Amino acid sequence: MTIYVILFFVALLIGMAVSVYTFGTGGKRQRIFQDIYFSVEDTNGIGVIYTKTGEYSAVLKLDNPVQKYSANIDSYYEFTHLFTAIAQTLGEGYALHKQDIFTRNRFEFADAEKKEFLSKSYFGYFKGRQYTDSCTYLTITQEARKSSLFSFDNKKWKDFLVKIRKVQDQLRDAGVQSEFLDKAAANELVDRCFSMNFTDKNISMSNFKVDEESIGMGDLKCKVYSLVDVDSAHLPGLIRPYTNIEVNNTSMPVDLISMIDSIPEAQTVIYNQMIFIPNQKRELAMLDKKKNRHASIPNPSNEMAVEDIKRVQETVARESKQLVYTHYNLVVCCDKQVDLQKPTNHLENCFGRIGIHISKRAYNQLELFVNSFPGNCYGMNADYDRFLTLGDAATCLMHKERIQHNEETPLKIYYTDRQGVPVAIDITGKEGLNKLTDNSNFFCLGPSGSGKSFHMNSVVRQLHEQNTDVVMVDTGNSYEGLCEYLNGRYISYTEEKPITMNPFHINRAELNIEKVNFLKNLILQIWKGSDATATDLEIRIAEQMVNEYYEVCFNGSTGYDPARREAVAKKLVNGAKRKAAILGVDAETLLAKVPGTVSMLEERRKALKVQELSFNSFYEFSIELLDIICMENNITEIDYDKYAYMIQPFYKGGKYEKTLNDQVDTTLFNESFIVFEVDAIKDSKELFPIVTLIIMDVFLQKMRLKNNRKVLVIEEAWKAIASPLMAEYIKFMYKTARKFWASVGVVTQEIQDIIDSPVVKEAIINNSDVVMLLDQSKFRERFDNIQSILGLTDVDCKKIFTINRLENKEGRSFFKEVFIRRGMTSGVYGVEESKECYMTYTTERAEKDALKLYKRELGCSHQEAIEAYCRDWNLSGIDKSLAFAQKVNQAGHVLNLRIK
Repeated sequence: MTIYVILFFVALLIGMAVSVYTFGTGGKRQRIFQDIYFSVEDTNGIGVIYTKTGEYSAVLKLDNPVQKYSANIDSYYEFTHLFTAIAQTLGEGYALHKQDIFTRNRFEFADAEKKEFLSKSYFGYFKGRQYTDSCTYLTITQEARKSSLFSFDNKKWKDFLVKIRKVQDQLRDAGVQSEFLDKAAANELVDRCFSMNFTDKNISMSNFKVDEESIGMGDLKCKVYSLVDVDSAHLPGLIRPYTNIEVNNTSMPVDLISMIDSIPEAQTVIYNQMIFIPNQKRELAMLDKKKNRHASIPNPSNEMAVEDIKRVQETVARESKQLVYTHYNLVVCCDKQVDLQKPTNHLENCFGRIGIHISKRAYNQLELFVNSFPGNCYGMNADYDRFLTLGDAATCLMHKERIQHNEETPLKIYYTDRQGVPVAIDITGKEGLNKLTDNSNFFCLGPSGSGKSFHMNSVVRQLHEQNTDVVMVDTGNSYEGLCEYLNGRYISYTEEKPITMNPFHINRAELNIEKVNFLKNLILQIWKGSDATATDLEIRIAEQMVNEYYEVCFNGSTGYDPARREAVAKKLVNGAKRKAAILGVDAETLLAKVPGTVSMLEERRKALKVQELSFNSFYEFSIELLDIICMENNITEIDYDKYAYMIQPFYKGGKYEKTLNDQVDTTLFNESFIVFEVDAIKDSKELFPIVTLIIMDVFLQKMRLKNNRKVLVIEEAWKAIASPLMAEYIKFMYKTARKFWASVGVVTQEIQDIIDSPVVKEAIINNSDVVMLLDQSKFRERFDNIQSILGLTDVDCKKIFTINRLENKEGRSFFKEVFIRRGMTSGVYGVEESKECYMTYTTERAEKDALKLYKRELGCSHQEAIEAYCRDWNLSGIDKSLAFAQKVNQAGHVLNLRIK
């Protein structure tokens, strides 16, 4: 019997030891998790959380309104105004508990295997890359009167339901999308807060081990840092909702507590921000008593306290500010092997720089942890966990920024965000759920070496993959590799095989004002040259010649009807009288010749014929018609011989006779990726503009005939048509593209092209709602002109001057950043690609030659050559692409490396 008693006593001691080791001493700690919640109930689709102390809460999931690195100071203040207003809406007896949850994840793309080769390699390149994600919850809690017996108050319940809807309306009116959690989602949030697991699909609970410094839970441990020690509140005298960081000699505003999303070693971080709204009259009376108490014992510290309280009272009275109690804490969760001193040092240093000294006496770890659960905020001790401040000051310490996520859009163009993981945006700005613009035409500016062509390669590849017809006009072989990979059409201009088309060959149905305008501009371009400006008379005559050309072709030539004959005769009579007056001769002699002249002109018109539609027939037709028009209207300003001479090179026997007389290759209309390489003629003022124009017309016809998305990208070739003569046509091209699900974009590297050319400004930039800028550091001293012309705001400029300047390069390969503005929305994104993509886009001669060597020796497709090349590159251990290419070229054959 004695043995049984001893065994029982030993077992009891062991059980007590385990209990104390796990939960500490006392029954309260042992029951602490059981005494939190009563239930979660569904109320009209809202999951209402009931605590055992009588409070009930509703939880909103939302996105913080301020985009990280938005550079917009006003947006931080708008946040504080919004949440100050929300607190005033709720009023006495309510609490706001905002939770910003940061998790360390690894990038995965579920459908990567279903993508084509380059997209698959792109997502494979980022697979496993660590990044920080975030989500935000706002819990609205109504306080219960503490007593031994709780009773239902229908008036308070209805007030709660009305006010939580008002808060959602206020968020919506401020542009913040939010939704209430239903019963299941609210239950899940509580469970995830309990387990500190916000990443796994399934979660499990672990035993807790609590001490004064941390909380252990299975393979994890966490520590709760209270931001403010109530006994010695170390806060700056003046607080604002943001702080500045210096980037490239430019001040960039960031969240006052932006450091919490990058705490070293942290797997999960929850930033709890609680605002308790008390009775205002009672708090002011208590402040008055406190002031009088300090004033009763005169000494320097009491006098300072009196002055501080007076300032608060004056502010509340003058500006109708709200007094609130607040509490802020950070729950930092790490692997159990991590030394918590590292995140502690990081937080102390970061908060110290902004004048906040976090509490070092947060020994009530479990109490802080449990009272930070959704709906349980009133468990925070009123004496040592909460401190009194003004409502707008309290909101300054809230986290306001959101991390960028994929946009909801059917057209997904992937860039990297500024921490280095892929995010999808709608590059057009008009196809996504949030429509940013009605005009997807774009303008891209970047100096040499800024990654301009590399960026455009990435964009057009992704557009093409999403059923977009791409036409490109290039002057530097920048898209040769991509075109070859996509099995597109790569058309180079040579004297033996020039780029040709017959823009005059159309049917009756195709004749419209747009076609007439194109041909009119084509004729004027040849007639007047790139640098000249056509007079109104010349423009009208060119248009008349085009119209009459098709009138004769489709309806035949006729003489004058009576009205026309009378009008011509009248003009000739008036002309004869003026001539006689000038020459001082008898007018009768000249007037006698008028009837014969009218008959002669009518016969010449009847003789006009158009056998076939081509530039050749137009040339013959127009030189005859021009003389007739000038005679009919007494026009002497037009130099007939000069006109015939200037357009003759495109007529048969001329230097460029094939350019406008050979039918365009009709298969081009079915090609989805076409590159016109016109480098050979870029210095020809005579030919370059004409070829560029006829390529634009090819796109125009494709645009009209095909129902899918189309894009025309004009690299430096746009300079050829950037003349006053072409301004109206370019405007027409840009405006027409919008109507046919098409975009037109120009790409340039010269700042003077923008500043000096009115055509660029009026015709191109003003009709482009999408602006892309690469590194502008070279232009910084002259950027005022660019800012003015592009209509950039000061906020935009701050973003632009952070391009490639953030400390975000660690663990990443070569990448360049680009500023993109769509309508009024702008941001900076990274262009970072896999080796396979890089070798497809590269414009380095040595790298292109090395890849061609692989393709030639292996006798394979372009894709297979890229795969073999990149496999050897990876096995070589050489990081630099150029260094590996030089090794291949030096060897002169495929390396065929093997794993050692």
